[in-house]
Amino acid sequence: MPSQKQVHCWSSSDKLSSGVIFDPSTNCYYGVFNYTRIGKWLRSSLMMKDMKKFNFTSKIIKLLTRLDYKGAIAVFENGHCECLKEAIGNRKIIRDAVINDGETIELAKLCIFRTKAICIIVSVDNKNIKTLRSVPLEDTFLPINLQISFKNKTDKLLGYCVRENVDSLNVLTFWSNGYLYSNELYAETNSNDFPGKQLTEITLINSKKQVSLIQLSSDCIGLYGAEPKGDGAALVIYNFHYNMVVAVQHFKIYTNPPNLWCFGNHLLLVTGQNLAVIPFTCERNNLSLLMDNNLIKINDKYEEIEWDSYAKQKCVDTISSSALSQSKLNEMIITDHINNKKDKSLIRLLTENNDISDNSLVEILSYCSLNITKHSNLLLKLFAYPPLNKPSCLRRQIPFENMLIILNTLYSLMKEKLVEERLVDWMTLMIDCSFQQILLSNDPNVLELIIKIQKDTNSKCDYVESVYNKNNTMRVLKKKLATLHSFDCAQSSCFKIWTMLNRVPPVASAIPLNHSASKGHPFPKIL
Repeated sequence: MPSQKQVHCWSSSDKLSSGVIFDPSTNCYYGVFNYTRIGKWLRSSLMMKDMKKFNFTSKIIKLLTRLDYKGAIAVFENGHCECLKEAIGNRKIIRDAVINDGETIELAKLCIFRTKAICIIVSVDNKNIKTLRSVPLEDTFLPINLQISFKNKTDKLLGYCVRENVDSLNVLTFWSNGYLYSNELYAETNSNDFPGKQLTEITLINSKKQVSLIQLSSDCIGLYGAEPKGDGAALVIYNFHYNMVVAVQHFKIYTNPPNLWCFGNHLLLVTGQNLAVIPFTCERNNLSLLMDNNLIKINDKYEEIEWDSYAKQKCVDTISSSALSQSKLNEMIITDHINNKKDKSLIRLLTENNDISDNSLVEILSYCSLNITKHSNLLLKLFAYPPLNKPSCLRRQIPFENMLIILNTLYSLMKEKLVEERLVDWMTLMIDCSFQQILLSNDPNVLELIIKIQKDTNSKCDYVESVYNKNNTMRVLKKKLATLHSFDCAQSSCFKIWTMLNRVPPVASAIPLNHSASKGHPFPKIL
């Protein structure tokens, strides 16, 4: 997923009727063809003509598997769920139906609940009434039959998903009233009527169009739907631990239905005619990091109190006892350290904290630009941070002359390394923020510096690209040589090319290859 490179490819004249799965227990791929045939083939297979075929008398809707479950599950058209190995061995028998006549399955998910495997299926009838059923694969739990409908019958279901934790299994539903609900399955106490507990109102998504829900971690889910206004779409991340929206990403086009998938730590979604691949992390944040979040809904019942004037009168040692967020505290501490010229304290603060605001980073950058040599260690620590989210504060607070000094320092640091992606990002930011002054200056020295940066960066990128291409060639040759006998291998042209490439001095493995780079280079070119 990160490199977006094709790994394997097969073609077949038969039509696939469900998604292909990989079963680690057998090291094979499985696919359903025309609903009544399962095909099995190895990863090393070159053609799907070599696959083993198993014909069934009952239609198969889907195959399910997951990393923490040994084996795969076959889901039949009538809702029956069975271990794939057993289903293949008993493929001629007729299975008992789980769903009613006239219903079709629209969701099938394999869940692990208290170390036991359970299949959750959702079916819909001709009246568009959805019914959730649990199909335990062992005799530990009883099956559940639950109709997904709102008690007042007026609100419309826009989206749903199954949220699983180690000791709980919940059905999450989002309705046209704009609220998110959670209903626990296999609860020890009797729960309220469906849809269960009301969690929060989601105002960042249109409550009149279809929404996709998906679990990202034990604490977070993603909601993907239309924006409340306009033709765009919004991806919203909701955190159960704090019961609030913690992130939102906007897209220009809303696609109906809003397809959303999650593979590992990557989200895939459709926007217009494009497939967006979005890497994400779901680490548990401190509540203080979310206090400045503009996604928090303002409650008019509470009175806002200005704490800054009071906190600034306190010494640094007692600031932490105030009600300020961590980023505000860091801003005040950084200002105090700069006024007292405490470089070591600033370096320690940058090392131990990751919640540094853009204003504080610019303040440190301006402080370092006054004497680059004296503050070199602090500057190196600063450049380890990602570039600013709001570059406008950089233009306002740092003069053009100081920006050139910082840019020249960045260029000097970059010359000492092969390619440091973070340094290139900072240089690009500095050039973008001072681009108009660069054009208006007409200074030959400034132009010479920009040309040097461009040539040196492109030269290093070209070198890394050649190493990247060499590694790909070595990988192809290695696969080719593995298929030859020892004598044929020694005499082959592939072996001679392999030997020649191995004589090239290796490049340090620490070189990052940026998968999101511009065309033609694994790293973006300057200007």
